[in-house]
Amino acid sequence: MNVTCYTRVVRLPRDVQLFPHERRFITGTALLVVALGGIVGSAARWGAGELWPSDPDEWSWDILIVNVVGSLAIGFAARRFVIGTLSADFLITGVLGGFTTFSTFTVALDDLVDGGRAGLALMYATVTLVAGIAAAGIATWRSGAARGRR
Repeated sequence: MNVTCYTRVVRLPRDVQLFPHERRFITGTALLVVALGGIVGSAARWGAGELWPSDPDEWSWDILIVNVVGSLAIGFAARRFVIGTLSADFLITGVLGGFTTFSTFTVALDDLVDGGRAGLALMYATVTLVAGIAAAGIATWRSGAARGRR
């Protein structure tokens, strides 16, 4: 496929989708791939909770670790996979979407506040968000640097 970029014609690989967000319907295959990935990611998330159980009135290390590691993985995967392909649907939306857990994060914050630990809840929220954003940013930057882009 050729694309005119200002005054140059740039040749793109065949598997690059310029407008992946324009998928107008959900295919049965894509839905199945996302669901299978979700099973894998959710099972891994459950396993992390079993390995590192936490008290509702304490810092939830399992949720923090899962979300930061998941953010790092999403940052790398977003640079390595063409968004809108079945492989990206499986890994990013399915596995990593099932693995990371914003809903459990909010329940942990609510538990801390209900337990009279609003200060710890605020600190936990701040650390989780900053670490997650930093992890995704570092992964994205490193992935670009590995491909010769900075």
